[in-house]
Amino acid sequence: MNFTEEVLSLNGEPFYNFVEQQCGNVVRELDSEELIPLKKTAGIFLNDGRFILKKGLVYKVEKFLKILRTLNQEYLTSLDHHSSNNSSDLIVPEYLLKKFPFIQTLIVYSKLIADCKYDLTFLNIILNNIIRNLITEETGFRYETIVRQFATSLYILGGRIAYEFVRLNIPALLPSVQIIQAYIVLLNNHLTEGLFNDGGILKYFNMNQSTLGFVAEDATPVVPKVTYGTKSNTFIRFSLPLDSNGLPIKNSYSTDSFTRLEEWYSDIKQATLLNAYLIQPLSSSLNISPYIFAAYGTDNKFESSDVISRWYKIYQECKAKGICILGFSTDCDSRYFHSMRSSLGFFANFTYDGHPDLLSVDLPSSWCWFLMQQKQLYMCFQDAIHICTKLRNRLLSETTHLLLGEQLINMEPLLYTINNYSKLDHSLVVSDLNPKDRQNYNSAAKISSDNILTLLENIPNSLGINIYLQVCGSNNNVLIDSNGNLENDSDSEQNDEIAIGSAECSDSDEEFELNDNLYVINNSSISANRGIRLCDDVKEELSHAYFKVKINNENKFMHKQAACWALEKDKSLLSANRLLRVQGR
Repeated sequence: MNFTEEVLSLNGEPFYNFVEQQCGNVVRELDSEELIPLKKTAGIFLNDGRFILKKGLVYKVEKFLKILRTLNQEYLTSLDHHSSNNSSDLIVPEYLLKKFPFIQTLIVYSKLIADCKYDLTFLNIILNNIIRNLITEETGFRYETIVRQFATSLYILGGRIAYEFVRLNIPALLPSVQIIQAYIVLLNNHLTEGLFNDGGILKYFNMNQSTLGFVAEDATPVVPKVTYGTKSNTFIRFSLPLDSNGLPIKNSYSTDSFTRLEEWYSDIKQATLLNAYLIQPLSSSLNISPYIFAAYGTDNKFESSDVISRWYKIYQECKAKGICILGFSTDCDSRYFHSMRSSLGFFANFTYDGHPDLLSVDLPSSWCWFLMQQKQLYMCFQDAIHICTKLRNRLLSETTHLLLGEQLINMEPLLYTINNYSKLDHSLVVSDLNPKDRQNYNSAAKISSDNILTLLENIPNSLGINIYLQVCGSNNNVLIDSNGNLENDSDSEQNDEIAIGSAECSDSDEEFELNDNLYVINNSSISANRGIRLCDDVKEELSHAYFKVKINNENKFMHKQAACWALEKDKSLLSANRLLRVQGR
């Protein structure tokens, strides 16, 4: 009997007709209990009540069923083979799932991607890049452009140690340090210490189609340590002198004399602060990142007149390039504060009367309490974060007593709130009231929140601190946009990138710079003197990066960075509280 696959789809009356055709009418009707006479025809009833089918009939039925089963099995096999050829599904063996449980997590993750409320594009690229690299030879690792950009940001912001820690613990995620350093060099976006990058400002503003800007200036402590900049051929982190415009004199410390460098180490103070300048392009439709256009080391020795001259010079340079500077912002240093008051004409005779670019400030007529001249060349603002933090420090001070009328302003009501209300109501902890951490802005934002002000209304003798915290909260609101999104350092996730290149005034990788120049040796031996590499000869085109010194009556070449190591006497460190903040504790 030759059957086709169509037999497997028969049902109902067509099936019974097919059975009758193959096995006879007796077999077709055999299943009916009412057809006893028919059963007698198909078999024999014994005396003990048993019924035996005729052998020939049994043979026909068994043969028929066997052929049907064989045909069904062949059909199922061909169907599975066809599905496996046309399907992209991957069957993961059970032993692999037990050995690598994260595979099951990835499967669940892949199902959630479409409905996830977060943008997982970058995460998908990272995972794909890692897996693709792991299945290739290590020398064939490739990295997407966005991965290189992420790695560059991690290297600049976290430093070499943090970068290497992440790279070694997550294989195939990040390129080597040498690749990142080469990538940074190719970007061709370097800052030279003391150079105000006016051309970079113009290019950045044109790219973002903006002509209005706001400048910010601030300094942060750094470890006093002189390094050599190979691109500028200068020694970085000596305190730069200022010119008549209040601007640092670039390339002040460039020499080919080892003796002169020794004199600088003895006579010139090393920079303890890094003064940075950022400009924020203003736009009504775009959220543009600020651009750092200058930085230099300083020992904090300057006058308020230097600040005024510097701001006016920056204003003029930007104006010449078609960019209007609306104002300047900085911290609460007394010299900066005096410069702001003088520039705006507060209790000072210094003004910009008669300047053709004066702005008209339209103040509400009801603001009789607000003292400001209606004609200003630019506006000045103290950094709201600094103001809010200083107000908090004054409140938490153990030596300062604040009075508002008869109300004593202290932190007792805040301690009462912590001890008598649920943390869900106020979100405060005792460490938020620690006066030793003087730059804890998050604490200042928390103690001036609306929830705290509401709770203080029910606490006796808290009117004074309530009003004081409202003032603190008003400064906090300066950082909040119209959509209610806090734009401080800790909460901003969409605009935390500062448009920077690799600044020579930042911590440089001296070891890389030194080793990178070793290839310039002209087939000469390398000797060492107290751990410092000395060369007998170097290529002429790179001789500017070496000092020619005489050791044991022999002429040697010492790399200028190695000379910095040799002349370094003290191993300076950051102050304890600054170090804790850097470590995020």
